[in-house]
Amino acid sequence: MSDTVFHCQECGVAVKLDESLLKLNSAQLKLLIHKNHQDKHRRITENDYQLDPEEFIPRDRLEIYKSASSGHVRPIQFRNMIESEDEEDEDEDEDEESNNNDSENGETRSETPKETRQEPDEHVFASRMKTLTKIFEILSSNQQINHPLSADCAQLLIENYKLKFDQTQKEKDNYLSFLKKLKDRDTSEDIDHKLAESIDEYKKLKAEEKSNVSELKDLENSRAQLEKQLEELKTELKDLQENNLTDILKLKSKLQLDLSRKYNALEQAKASYRMHLNHLDKLRSMNIYTKMFSIRFDEQDKYGSINGFRLGYRIVEPEINAALGQIVMLLMFLTSRLNLKLRHYKLVPMGSRSQIIKYSARERTTVLNLYSSDEFSLGKLFNFNKLDVSLITLLDVVAQVEARLIQIDPDIELPYKISPHRDSIGGRSIRVTSKSEWTQACKFLLTDLNWILSYTSVHTSPVTL
Repeated sequence: MSDTVFHCQECGVAVKLDESLLKLNSAQLKLLIHKNHQDKHRRITENDYQLDPEEFIPRDRLEIYKSASSGHVRPIQFRNMIESEDEEDEDEDEDEESNNNDSENGETRSETPKETRQEPDEHVFASRMKTLTKIFEILSSNQQINHPLSADCAQLLIENYKLKFDQTQKEKDNYLSFLKKLKDRDTSEDIDHKLAESIDEYKKLKAEEKSNVSELKDLENSRAQLEKQLEELKTELKDLQENNLTDILKLKSKLQLDLSRKYNALEQAKASYRMHLNHLDKLRSMNIYTKMFSIRFDEQDKYGSINGFRLGYRIVEPEINAALGQIVMLLMFLTSRLNLKLRHYKLVPMGSRSQIIKYSARERTTVLNLYSSDEFSLGKLFNFNKLDVSLITLLDVVAQVEARLIQIDPDIELPYKISPHRDSIGGRSIRVTSKSEWTQACKFLLTDLNWILSYTSVHTSPVTL
């Protein structure tokens, strides 16, 4: 039924009221009506944002206003028609409540016919529709928009109010700015005082102008004298140019030639300086350890090499001997950098004929040749030769270097472990007679040495060349 009673006052579309409006009791309806009266009274009495009249009204007019407002004039009495109608509605609501109470009491005493119970319900619904109509009238009287409104019209109204609010804020800022300018404006007394000051300043400027004019005349006279001197100097310069032009040109050519030679020498010095500076940067960034001992592996990752000499099975003996000599030299360098004194061994680097001297407990020395020869020995018949013993000794030396690194850093660990018997590394035998395994063992040995070399280059003091 609410759909057919109320229509939008803007577009005429039927408005469906919310269920909460239809279920309002009489106390809530009275609260809405009286709330409007309280809002009106508060809008009249509130003066929170009112400006002080003394800030912008002249004093004489303000005194006239105060004298007029201090008179005992009886105020005009008027009656608000909306409030009177609300009072009548309150009486009707009270009658409605009394009727409802009587109807409820009657139901407890005796049963009434169905037709008599419907009459109070229709009366209550009509009274509620009337109260809602009055609420919409109150809303319409407070604003320039008639109520009720549909959802679309309400949304347009909200957007319009937002736009008006922004415009009002801008106007407020403009008024406040203008008011501030009015406050800053000087009074008539200040104007007279400033006028006197301006007259005095004008007199001072007049006197200053007179002195400046006199000074300008003196400057013009000085300028005339300087121009005269300039003409004399120009004449003298012209005579000098005509008389000494040849000498000047010769001197100019000589100076230009000397300047060109010095400029070329300077450019050469700059180029040499840049070249030496670049070379110095390269030397600073160069790792002397890897330059002295370059350990690499071939593309097939089969053979390892040190300083270009390969080490492994089926490599010619001179190249193997040279590689072993480089390894002895590398170990000699590492023990020196790590301040390591080998136990029972002494390295003797002699290129392709390097040796390891072994000291026994009875002060007996044994020379182990770390190179291969074509000499015949009985060991070859039993798949054993002297080079195997030298290589096992070499692994023992590497193990002592590893122990020294563990003293420096307990968390260190080589990529390939050396067996306790010092006859294999990474699970591969270091004996030459093992053939293919020996190639892998040599590669593992070079990998460990390369790792130790890199660690030493970082954790020790730089080498002085």
